[in-house]
Amino acid sequence: MEFESIDLINLTYDMVFIIDKKGYIKFANNSAEENLFYSKDEFNKMNLNEILFESDKFLEILDTIISSAGDSDKTKDRFSSSNIDLSKIKEAIGYQDLILISKDTNLKIMMANFQARKIVYNGVEYLLLILRDITDRKFFEQELFKITENLELLVQEKTIELQKKNEMLEKLATRDTLTNLLNIRKFREILTMEIDLILSKPDAKNDRYLSLMMIDADHFKYYNDTFGHRIGDEVIKGIGRLLARSVKRIDYVARYGGDEFIILFPRITYEESVTAGLRIKNAIRDDLKIKTIIKEILDIDNVVIPPEHEISLSIGVSRYSRGKSMDELINEADNALYKSKESGRNCIHINTIDGTIVKVEE
Repeated sequence: MEFESIDLINLTYDMVFIIDKKGYIKFANNSAEENLFYSKDEFNKMNLNEILFESDKFLEILDTIISSAGDSDKTKDRFSSSNIDLSKIKEAIGYQDLILISKDTNLKIMMANFQARKIVYNGVEYLLLILRDITDRKFFEQELFKITENLELLVQEKTIELQKKNEMLEKLATRDTLTNLLNIRKFREILTMEIDLILSKPDAKNDRYLSLMMIDADHFKYYNDTFGHRIGDEVIKGIGRLLARSVKRIDYVARYGGDEFIILFPRITYEESVTAGLRIKNAIRDDLKIKTIIKEILDIDNVVIPPEHEISLSIGVSRYSRGKSMDELINEADNALYKSKESGRNCIHINTIDGTIVKVEE
């Protein structure tokens, strides 16, 4: 069939179809031939359904356009077997992705630009359909979606990685690398906060005091010199685990340096500090299996430890009173510890609030 302006239609890059009331193709422009590889003669023998991958989808689109013009009948019920009532279609434009099947069975994704209007030729009504090939665009959209999705996953992975690194940095900043106990810098920070908390409550009762406990591993040098630093490190780690298990959740344990440890008891009575010291001192005897550690690491059977070199703990305790500085509190605990070392080790001394250092009797 012939239409006016055919030359102009053939110049466009878009595919242009003119179909009759039953959906048969009456005209396809040059772009349709080039994209779908059918000749004009082949197109003129085809129904539009034959090149639509999802014809039902297209029928729903047509029905939407026609319904918007006032027709309530379903196009789907009459497109393939009857006529499209083109008289119901007024000026309407619809945009919808469609998938067309080319002659070589490849799928092409089109943006259907429905310039739905009555085209009357020799008294016969036709429907004009303009399709634009957006296959490449859709491909790039999908690729972009994949890239975006991968980027989001990468961002999530990097975020998790950053969180882990921050946690590691926090740990390095606050924890002793050998024992995983608090390091002394973090311990002093916590101690300062606890003292400030006491000072902020002038009416607080004095039956419970903040207490510090300094602990030294007796005869540690013997193990370090005799069996090597590896065993020495295991002894330090074992003592650290023992101390961590021996305190409450509100208490703070830190490695003070070398073979010395320090514990902060934020709220404890005098009697409780005595009990805690005895519990910790006696636990080393039962829980720290030095011979087993040496045997497992160095593969030495029948390890003999001279009685005078058995691991034990010397402990010094100080009690906080209002007006006392953090360094004074630490020094008092250190002085009490020195008294325990001077008194033969494996004992506890408490520096009381009035400055008197007394030995704890079991």
